[in-house]
Amino acid sequence: MTSYGFVHLEYGDRHRDRSLQVLEALRNRLGQSGDRFSLVVADNAGAAGELRRPAFDQAWVVPGDNSNREFSGWDSGVEALLARGEAPEVWVFSNDTVALNHGWSERRLQHFGGEIHKLALHSGPWLFGEINDFPRSTMTPMGPLLEWVATYCFAMNDTLRRKLVTLSPGNALLDSLVNERYEAGQGLFRDHVDAAYVDFVSAWLISDDGEGQDKKRRFKWDHEWHKASPLGTDNFDDLRMKARCCLSESMLSVRARQLGADIRSPYDARNAREHVRRSMQFLSDKLWEKFLLRRMRLERS
Repeated sequence: MTSYGFVHLEYGDRHRDRSLQVLEALRNRLGQSGDRFSLVVADNAGAAGELRRPAFDQAWVVPGDNSNREFSGWDSGVEALLARGEAPEVWVFSNDTVALNHGWSERRLQHFGGEIHKLALHSGPWLFGEINDFPRSTMTPMGPLLEWVATYCFAMNDTLRRKLVTLSPGNALLDSLVNERYEAGQGLFRDHVDAAYVDFVSAWLISDDGEGQDKKRRFKWDHEWHKASPLGTDNFDDLRMKARCCLSESMLSVRARQLGADIRSPYDARNAREHVRRSMQFLSDKLWEKFLLRRMRLERS
């Protein structure tokens, strides 16, 4: 018997049903006789109440904490589940981009669910999710990093959750890494943050011509943040908060590694046959994702 805690982050309920449909589908790939599933939706817009979701043994909406957006919101969701007497052995975290920016085929759900189910039996600390890599080793504010776990949908066991204490690295640390206000000729990050890391994140967040496009090509970005725009007075605060989230995401993988966690993805392989099979799975999932996202955009238009 395994106890699973789902913590979903949103700002308002506009995309709630679509997101929860994905999470319920994932929950159904995890379910075994006797397993327990609880769900908390942390709403950073401040809503609260009961949820009626038959796939989960208990489900609530609780006010989130928007001080570090999804990361502080997830922490408030964890606190809410624990306060209600739940004791998850496995935690699954998501935000509303799980359904807005990602397409989930039946096979992709099976890949994610099957790997989480396998990891649930591992007592050592582990962190699971789709893995992205830097073009080269990059120095984050907490240490060097080659790759990081994407946090639109990820999981960990309670062993790691306890070691981390919080998913957010803390507002004081984050504020020491980003500038407080906009000044012409000054970027988002403070001068002591590694320049290569700053360029990598800025190329995704800030949309501009010339040097910005060169950075995107150099860092192999084939897309940018959906709200990317030239840095200025009007958008500085929004870009600053998103930069703090980028820091939190990459540092989560550094922190997990420093705590001795195994970091796993649904496409890991350790022998030739597995490399071929998992590569085919990855390509199939990405093609299906493009098709599903295109269909979703057509349905919304």
